[in-house]
Amino acid sequence: MTHTINRECVGCVLCVHYCPVDAIRGEKKKLHTIDPVICIDCGVCGRVCAFKAVEDGAGNLVAREKPTEWARPVFDYQICVACNLCNMICPTGVIGAQHPDGHKRLEILPYLQESKGCIGCAFCESICPTGAIEMLKMVKNIQ
Repeated sequence: MTHTINRECVGCVLCVHYCPVDAIRGEKKKLHTIDPVICIDCGVCGRVCAFKAVEDGAGNLVAREKPTEWARPVFDYQICVACNLCNMICPTGVIGAQHPDGHKRLEILPYLQESKGCIGCAFCESICPTGAIEMLKMVKNIQ
């Protein structure tokens, strides 16, 4: 079941802006809807909603989180096999591939090339066959 938008929606269009597959429709200041055929169930619509208007597939409200607090993928290159499935499944295209530093390995390894564009969906973590990806919230240094 995909996410749905309830009657608390005020049509602020923030969910529309963040949806990586354009599954959300509606006019500004009016109730929006999510097309279940297009929706990939990433949950970003609920994490950005300030009006408690997005429910997950089980009918639970999705908690709002600031984008700066979303978990991001961290790669363990000791167990990564460079299959790049994470790169292929990323709905926003922010996981890139690069040659590692040094000449010990010939593989092209995945990395988060644009942290700000990551929506924290964790698709990369769930598809990784070796468990080399962990979604972690980044801690800011407070000085």
